[in-house]
Amino acid sequence: MAQEPRKLTPTKSAQDLLGAELRHWRKLRGLSQDELGARVFTSGDTLSKVEGAKRFPSREVVEGCDEVLGAGGILTRLWDLADAQRLDGRTRSARQSNHVDTSSLDLQGALSAGTMKLRIDEEGNVWAEVNRRSFLVGSAAALLSQETASGATGLNSLSPGVGAADDPFGFARMVTSNWPDLRLSRPVPDFGVDWTALMPGGRSMLGASIPLQLHPARSDGGRALVSIPDQRRAGSFLDRPGRGLLIGAAGNDESPQFYLLDGRNARGRLSRTAGIQEVTAPLAYELDDLTYGILWAVSNYDDALQADDQDLAETRTDLERYDRLSSSAVSREAAPGLNSVAHMWLGSDFCARHILKALPDLPELPAFWTREQRGEEASAWLIFDHKYPYLQATTKALGGPSTRAFCVPEAVVQASPRHERILLFLAVALMESLGIHAQFTTDASYEAVEGFVVSPDKEAIIANWVRGDGMWHVDVTGRTSIVRAFTNAAGDVAADSIIEAPTAAERLRALAHYLDLPWSWLIHRCAQLGKYGTSGLIQSRSRLVSSAGLDAACSYVGALPADS
Repeated sequence: MAQEPRKLTPTKSAQDLLGAELRHWRKLRGLSQDELGARVFTSGDTLSKVEGAKRFPSREVVEGCDEVLGAGGILTRLWDLADAQRLDGRTRSARQSNHVDTSSLDLQGALSAGTMKLRIDEEGNVWAEVNRRSFLVGSAAALLSQETASGATGLNSLSPGVGAADDPFGFARMVTSNWPDLRLSRPVPDFGVDWTALMPGGRSMLGASIPLQLHPARSDGGRALVSIPDQRRAGSFLDRPGRGLLIGAAGNDESPQFYLLDGRNARGRLSRTAGIQEVTAPLAYELDDLTYGILWAVSNYDDALQADDQDLAETRTDLERYDRLSSSAVSREAAPGLNSVAHMWLGSDFCARHILKALPDLPELPAFWTREQRGEEASAWLIFDHKYPYLQATTKALGGPSTRAFCVPEAVVQASPRHERILLFLAVALMESLGIHAQFTTDASYEAVEGFVVSPDKEAIIANWVRGDGMWHVDVTGRTSIVRAFTNAAGDVAADSIIEAPTAAERLRALAHYLDLPWSWLIHRCAQLGKYGTSGLIQSRSRLVSSAGLDAACSYVGALPADS
């Protein structure tokens, strides 16, 4: 059995900090070192040495721990810092994964060069100061503040308090507390940008950068009035062609509230009252797990698809030759210049067209099976431009209700942050709004089943792009062994669905309970967003991203009975 380290000194070095934070998250999830080791394919003894800073772990082990423990990326970022210090500034670009954000890279260089200072503010957040720029390190602050309070020496120099001037509205403290995987930096000179939000990536998402400008605000009935004291500075920020968010800060230090407006939307809302320029934001656009999830998904998908827009259009045309085939499995090497999100879009689009083409030939009403488990995957149903029309078209082609099965084990739910669970819930709600009866199993043995549509015991359509080896795998088959396997899987889930209930509202309520989401809050917040739509919160720039599915899901949930 692995032995727990008796004493941890997280402020001794970046490696010690990584070990202390790993131990913190492991204990928070109630796992022993041996239990965690079994899940990330290493030994408990190895994890004991990692936690005690006696062995430097591989990045793969740390990433696995990050995912299993649901640490939101903090362990992986700390590994980058520790590795930078360990290698004493030598070049590491070949070993860095694509999702390491810009602020991490800046911190790495500064750390290895010995020019970084760490400070702890009154909320227990850790700030890194590099060449007059301030970065928030993340949730490791709790451990650092405990060690500092007991007199431990710091990684470099530690001093209490960032000061009100660094974060006058408490925005950075609130964001870091709620979403530790999001990074903030203050540009110097700022050129009208108060903060740059570095949205985290994911398994396929690449991350996104959003400039922010903050102003004081006050609640006024059903709206927030954001005051613009420096009109020239705000005008310069809002007139930029790229994405930017205007944020109104209301409330107080104990209960801060922040209201978001897409910069393009804010330009049309500016008004002048008693000589003061103001912009109105709906209370629906308050920053919380729902709106953060939308910002995260839309900014990631939108930026990645816009970046590859021309190449993606040309590649789609080049791949049209596969439309004539009833069976194909296309590698990502067929589109080597495209990013991972563009590959996702191509796979999703092709599978949707494949199913719609083959659906009319199925001999009887089919059952659908989908592989989405996390919000990152499921948000494609809400955001990709072809997904909502595809759901509408399949419902019309079938002439009535259908079923769609999901496999989402408890371990996946536990490892998913709340905003991702909300996105998964909304994707299912969108389906239920069209008469698609959702069914869920927690049995992990079904995780490897490909996406399919099956007429029981007769014929099946295979259409898979989620977590596959290539961009897509499609087929139409009557092969007995395959059809029987799909028929049995669909039948098993239908017979034992954990959310089974006679009405869509009851099924969705059961799903919210399974995903640990507050039902009344979901209905209230979705009703607010459904009224105003999400485009004012964040507008897409890519023609391949649409808010139609997201808005339809919010409107549907918002109209459900709170006591169902």
